[in-house]
Amino acid sequence: MRPRYLSVVFDLDGTLADTEPLVVGCMLETINAHGHPVDEALLLKFIGPPLPVMLHNMLGLNLEQAQPIYMDYLRRYEESYMPRTRPLPGAEMLLDALRDAEVPLAVVTNKREDAGRKTVELLGWTERFETIIGADTASDPKPHAAPLLHALEVLNGDAETAAMVGDTESDMGAGRNAGFAGVIGIVGVRDADYLRRFGATHTAEDLDGVRQLLLAGSAATTD
Repeated sequence: MRPRYLSVVFDLDGTLADTEPLVVGCMLETINAHGHPVDEALLLKFIGPPLPVMLHNMLGLNLEQAQPIYMDYLRRYEESYMPRTRPLPGAEMLLDALRDAEVPLAVVTNKREDAGRKTVELLGWTERFETIIGADTASDPKPHAAPLLHALEVLNGDAETAAMVGDTESDMGAGRNAGFAGVIGIVGVRDADYLRRFGATHTAEDLDGVRQLLLAGSAATTD
């Protein structure tokens, strides 16, 4: 199969790693433990940016108020939730196909870089990616273009021949802001229309659909 893009940048949580229930569960546990009653429906409306930004957007907390919640979340997640991380269906097949097509890959996550690296290591994917970029790696996290452009520097790629794959408006916005040729949104947390509104050029129902969009020779998609 021939690649349609010469480099590909992936989000991690909810895109390749089946972490959405873990992330949401840990966020709910932590935020409520700090005296801010939120439920899953409210949380899902704001998920995507780093947690301190979410706490500001969702609850109006400033950085000083959000920081202890964020640090407690990181501790709880690493100790109790991260060990349960599993790949999403189709992730291994997709990464294998891109490796066989010799497409260089990167992860850009709104986790801190150390947490992103631990997740990738836990999944046994360290050798699959040229770089892991977190919210604290570049000057700004997604949806800013900076982390994607930083990834392209490592991959020796160009935005005009690159694709971004993710599942939230932060991912779509980052791909659009970086000028990526392909910005692929996975429908789930957000619907297709919503993802397109924030910059998706294509949408897919699952990672098999993403593979079809990234590699010529896979069954074509119409979206």
